[in-house]
Order: sequence, then C-alpha cells, then structure tokens
Amino acid sequence: MRYALVAVDPGLSALGVRRDDRSLWCLPEDDAPHLVNSSVEAFVAFNRAYEEAAAEAAAYEGPGDGPGDAEAVDLAEQAADALTEALLERFGALDAEAVADENSFWHVGAEELGYGMSV
Repeated sequence: MRYALVAVDPGLSALGVRRDDRSLWCLPEDDAPHLVNSSVEAFVAFNRAYEEAAAEAAAYEGPGDGPGDAEAVDLAEQAADALTEALLERFGALDAEAVADENSFWHVGAEELGYGMSV
C-alpha cells in the first residue's frame, strides 16, 4: 500500500492516508498498519465528537470527593461509563469500522477519556 504521510512521530509511528481509498491509518514503525478512520472526513468528525466529550468530561463535577466516599466514586464511574458509551455510539454512527475493534485508536481514546473522569 502507498500512503501520503499526514503526521510523523519520529521513532514511534506516522499517520497516513491510503492513496487508493483515502482511509486514514496509523503506521507504527515496528508493527502492521491499523485503521484510524475510513476517510479524512470521518477523522475530522471524530475529532469534533471527541473534543465535545472531552469538554463535557472536564466540566463534570461529581458529588463530593472526600476520601472513602463510595457513593461519589460509584456516581463518577457511572457518569464516566455513560460518557464513554455515548461517545462510542456516536463514533459507531459516524464510522463503525473505526471502532469495531476494542483495541482501535478511537475505542481506546473514548475509554481513556472516561477513566479520566472517574479517577
């Protein structure tokens, strides 16, 4: 496959657009390429959706945050799970192939965003 490089992180990976179908791929130096999005347009839409979810996560103020407050921890975890699931649903509607694998770039990103809320 031939790719047009979009971004390069020296020593780690690159982001490239496949010339034949315009899909976006992560190109790790020591591993096989893996799909990021089916199109550049989907990539832009995913970034917008992620930014909106990140703003929501940053604005989240859970009830109480005292040490040992099990109810507050449970509520924060529920809110984080709901945010993650909503974002994954939105991603799936935009480009299902990009989040079909639970280890995909965007799937992991959505989970990490939720984890940040519940910590």
